[in-house]
Amino acid sequence: MRFHGEGTKRLHHPVLGAMELEYSGFAVDGRPDLGMIVYNPVDPDMADRIRAMLAG
Repeated sequence: MRFHGEGTKRLHHPVLGAMELEYSGFAVDGRPDLGMIVYNPVDPDMADRIRAMLAG
């Protein structure tokens, strides 16, 4: 399986509500059965909302 790509994902979180995250997908060298996806907040406001939730 070859895995790669990037884009924007919109989700509805039960606590945060609407979320927008950027993602990048990568193949794992030497492991065609594995892939890795990295999600990042689209802007500083979204990052702050996530941090506040995690801090409790």
